[in-house]
Order: sequence, then C-alpha cells, then structure tokens
Amino acid sequence: MVRNKEKYRQVISLRKRGFTLEEVAKYCGVSKSTASRWLKNHGFSKQISEINYSRARRENAKRLKLIIKTRHKERSQRYKDVQNFAATEFRHYSKNPKFMIGLSVYVSTGNQGDDKVIRLSHKNPVIHRLFINFCQEFLGIDKSKIHFWLILYKKTEELKIRKKWSKITTIPCSRFYKTQFINNKKEGKNLHLGVGNTIISDVYCRHRLRVWSNLFQQSVFV
Repeated sequence: MVRNKEKYRQVISLRKRGFTLEEVAKYCGVSKSTASRWLKNHGFSKQISEINYSRARRENAKRLKLIIKTRHKERSQRYKDVQNFAATEFRHYSKNPKFMIGLSVYVSTGNQGDDKVIRLSHKNPVIHRLFINFCQEFLGIDKSKIHFWLILYKKTEELKIRKKWSKITTIPCSRFYKTQFINNKKEGKNLHLGVGNTIISDVYCRHRLRVWSNLFQQSVFV
C-alpha cells in the first residue's frame, strides 16, 4: 500500500519519461529501494532500464574512444617534446668524451627494439660499470632503479660470481634478478663469469637514449 500518493505519481511520471532509478529517487525524495518497489509491477520500467543501459553503454563507448584519442595526442606530443629535448642534449653532450664512449657502448651492445626497457648485455663487468656511470651522469637515472641479471653456465659458483659482478658494477646483489643457467657443453674460460645484463625500466629515458643513438649513428656515417 502506497501512503504518499503524490510522490508515487511523481515516481511513475519521471520513470515514464526515461529517468534512471537513482534520478527518480533523488528528485522525489525517496530511497532507491522504495522507488524500485513502486515500479516493479510496471512493465514499462523494465523497458526503460534496458533503454538506459543501452544508451549508457553507447555513451561510455564514445567517452572511451575520446579518452583514447586524447591520450594518444598527449603521448605523441610528449614524445615529440622528448625528442626535441634529447636532440638539444646530444648537441651539448657530444663534446664530452665520456658521453660518446658510453653511448657507443650502448649502440654496440644495447637493446634497440624495446620501447620501455633499457638493457645492455655483455660478458665484461667493466663495460657494465662504464654504462651504469653513463646512465647516472647523463640520463640522471637513480642507482636504485638499476637492476642486474646474470646468465651463467651450470655447475658454476653462483654466489661467488654474483659478488664479483656486484663489486665491479656497484649494483647490490639484492637488485639482481633470478639467475638463468645454461648448459656448458663447450665450456670456455672467456665466459667463466657468464653474461651480465644491466636493466633499467624507464620509458622516458629509453626514448631519450634512442634519439641519442640515432643521432650518434648519423654523425658516424656522415
């Protein structure tokens, strides 16, 4: 039994006009559960719910497309700004021998395909130390963001080798990822320390480094 006939009529009227249950309840000053109870025996209310759901889904899809489009434009602009900034940095740093040496190391042994991660692989720990110093000095990367990963032959003294890599590269063993082991059918002394991988997850710095690498190669082959 409905006690407040006036509010009941308002609920029915607003619902017929396509308002949601939340909107009806708020406008009429009743709870959503009350509005739902008053409308549950009216077939048109269910149809309106389906219409509102379909409309909301279409509007959400439009908003999502707009958000994606806006973010794409913002990302493209950020990359363009980074590219211009990196080009200016290269002109300034290219006169510094340490910069050119560090960059040449990356161009020769670093990854070129990954857009998000900076990775350098080499069997010589000193090369990694040189590159790590380069990243700190010229890319401004905090040392706590630099991680390391070893690839070792089986039956090697992992802990001893880890400590040696850590001492030379100055990266604590706590920031070493899990070591990968490979079979050593053709064991050689030149790989007794395995292969080290310096890893830095930084999209912004990775993009700057890519610009520097391209400019470096262009300057070499001119």
